[in-house]
Amino acid sequence: MAPRRTFALAALAAAALLSANALAHAAGRSVPGNPTRGKALYVRAGIFCGSCHTLKAARSTGRDGPNLDKSKPSYARIFEAVAKGSKPTRRWPTGMPAYSGRYRAYGQITKGQIQDVAAFVYTATHK
Repeated sequence: MAPRRTFALAALAAAALLSANALAHAAGRSVPGNPTRGKALYVRAGIFCGSCHTLKAARSTGRDGPNLDKSKPSYARIFEAVAKGSKPTRRWPTGMPAYSGRYRAYGQITKGQIQDVAAFVYTATHK
């Protein structure tokens, strides 16, 4: 009887682990970066994303850039936009400043910090 009980407990533990991983993936936690640190960067002076973007999770109501709650950008799109910025368009005449390497326009943040910001925005918009 002990082997059956051991097998049942192992199966239950495996099922719980798979469920936890599925929930984490559904919440967007499988993306690189730390959403908690990303939120702090999102609202930080110097790269204050909320001055342009609306994002309910950050209590930001900017009007100069896309509403992130509505556009729900992919993780890759967020990462690229933060790193390289974007060119001005008719709708967004200021464009988006770059925050990485040779693209940087307004101060530089590390690749890890860009991943954190992207993780925060992605998890906030893909619940």
